[in-house]
Amino acid sequence: MLSAVLVFFIYLAFKDIDFGLLYEELLKTKYLYALTGMVIGTFIGSYIRALRWRYLLDPLKKNIPMSSLFSPVMIGYMMNAIIPRGGEVARPVITAQKEKISRASAFGTILVERIFDMLSMFVMFGFCLFFFRQKISEAFYPYDIEMISLYSSLVILAFVLVIVLMLFNLKKTEIIVEKITKKILPSKYQESIHKIFISIINGFLFIKHPKSYFKIFITTALIWICYVISSYLSFFAFDINLSFLDANLLVVLSSFAMTLPLPGNSAGSYYLFIKTALVSIYSINPEVAIGYAIVTHLLNALGLLVAGFYYSIKENYKFSVGLKSE
Repeated sequence: MLSAVLVFFIYLAFKDIDFGLLYEELLKTKYLYALTGMVIGTFIGSYIRALRWRYLLDPLKKNIPMSSLFSPVMIGYMMNAIIPRGGEVARPVITAQKEKISRASAFGTILVERIFDMLSMFVMFGFCLFFFRQKISEAFYPYDIEMISLYSSLVILAFVLVIVLMLFNLKKTEIIVEKITKKILPSKYQESIHKIFISIINGFLFIKHPKSYFKIFITTALIWICYVISSYLSFFAFDINLSFLDANLLVVLSSFAMTLPLPGNSAGSYYLFIKTALVSIYSINPEVAIGYAIVTHLLNALGLLVAGFYYSIKENYKFSVGLKSE
């Protein structure tokens, strides 16, 4: 099913492309700019992501070495490129094994990460609407991306509020969870599921440590800035005369595309969103637009695969995934 969706998006992205002109564009591309952008977005951005993760993990274990976090981040990205969302499970399992912490709690911190990433995307999308509201609406008609982002933001905020209430009323939460598991699960699974659920909630413990808020905010902003710089530098590879603000819009739209858990690192949706934005909003030639999408996506995927494979060999990780009760 996912493969069919991938093929459909690729068809939409390439259906009006002159492959002869596309080949010419790829021949004259200045790949050094795109490669530099990839290094900033993929490696520097990932290092800052690992640093932010360290702050989220602090309530579980203080001052985990960056070497224990950066390599799982890269291995997780590699797994995501191979198996959609596979890295979301592999990364916390790898770190939990190495640092002797709860797997379920480590997985909870990944959920926190995704919440921050989604909220960053929606906040920046709201910022972009001040400048591009009409063009975005026209480019992605008949889909109302503005309303989709608004409702999605409200759902995420509601989810965060529920988690906060659970954390500050943990004993009541445990009693409620225990009652629910007794009603819907066989007795032999009740205790394990109860422990796993509470452990996942513990992944949100940073909420009880306000001193970490600023560090998490700054690292979240720096991750986004790395992605925008990466996108902006890649403009020069194709002689696209757009601004840093325009690069920010592309990152927002590509983030929307990458939220779809599709094979090939969401290649089809990424190609379609980037091409649609460059052609419909900025009147860029379709062959240049799809060339930009292909080069940026493939370089990023290649960087993630090579780095992930290198660290998996270096660290001799074994991917025995699964959330076990501790």
